[in-house]
Amino acid sequence: MKHLPKFICFISAIGVLLYAAPYENFQWKGKIENEDGVKIIKNPSEPLYGEITLELEEDLSIGNGDKDNCYFYGSIDIDVDTKGNIYVLDRANFRVQKFDRNGNFVLTMGRQGQGPGEFRDPRWMILDQFDRICILDMGMIHIFNQDGELEDCIGLKNILIQLSFTEKENIVCLLSTHTDEGREEKIVLSNREGNQLKSYANSILPVFKRKNMIITGGGPYNPRLHFCPWLKGSAVYGHSSEYRIFYIDSSGELTFIAEAKQPPEPITKKDRNEFYENVFESQNKMSSRFPNRESLSMNEIKKAYPLPKNKPFFLKLLSDDEGNVYVFDIPDLYAKEKRIEFDLFNSQGYYLYRVKMALLPRVIKTGYIFRDVWDKEGEFFRVIRYKIKNWDRIKINI
Repeated sequence: MKHLPKFICFISAIGVLLYAAPYENFQWKGKIENEDGVKIIKNPSEPLYGEITLELEEDLSIGNGDKDNCYFYGSIDIDVDTKGNIYVLDRANFRVQKFDRNGNFVLTMGRQGQGPGEFRDPRWMILDQFDRICILDMGMIHIFNQDGELEDCIGLKNILIQLSFTEKENIVCLLSTHTDEGREEKIVLSNREGNQLKSYANSILPVFKRKNMIITGGGPYNPRLHFCPWLKGSAVYGHSSEYRIFYIDSSGELTFIAEAKQPPEPITKKDRNEFYENVFESQNKMSSRFPNRESLSMNEIKKAYPLPKNKPFFLKLLSDDEGNVYVFDIPDLYAKEKRIEFDLFNSQGYYLYRVKMALLPRVIKTGYIFRDVWDKEGEFFRVIRYKIKNWDRIKINI
């Protein structure tokens, strides 16, 4: 990434004005403290370099109802390696499809079954620091190399949602377990045998039960733990009830914490009413499609989805191949025009930009954004890649 130009420029494709003054005028106004021996980067409420809108240009689409190799009729997960190869976890077809950076099909990994390298219920896919393809399945992590060969299988004692392998091949992960209080989520360090070595954070998600119905999580307005892999076997996490991002290094040690001074945003009466009305309407539609599915009353819906006083500080965390961390806002859930906003922190934990764009990405790597889009006409998913045209104007150092 290079310095922003020292003049005012128009981004024609987005139609916004991006101003960039000389960088020597920018001065970070935060402070650095220590808390129990851990460095705390206390960022101010305003980003160092202000606001920027990403200028996106679609340059690749993968997905075709007429070709078996790229027919994704069920939900998918996406990741990209350091060479730009694209991997699609095709859950409905129990496989991983590898495509080169030009979108050409390369090979298939996995199949349906219960043995090593065979999938029962593949949920998530992560590429580790060695570009190995790790599939989180029921009770198993299947690990494939770049040639599609199965390298390893690791049995699990708990349900993992995301993970990162440390330099000693231990696992930093977000795991989920059911307790009498509800569903507990934890950030832990464990070994390959599943034995817990260290615990970093935990959170209890509310559970509503009625006959054969179980609802967990409380909806998008409830704060919870978020996790994403970071640089070379490290990870970042945070609980969205507070604006603090925790950075774990490749040895599993907490190295520093980044904060941003942001006020809480109340959940308004309008927010609450829209949320509950939308849930009520959605579950009635499901009941009409599935007659055996019982509907909830409005009072039961309010019990199943208890809402806190304030919105969570963020919706999700993402990191890119340069170690930048993206902290995504809770969007206006029912706005006609979706607008995504997030805060960009560099790999040292400094709050640099407030970023705006019109879509929520799955992956940000090598100056590109990737996401999945449902093709209503063909009834399948597409993987769309967008080039960030003004990527080289973003400064990541202070």
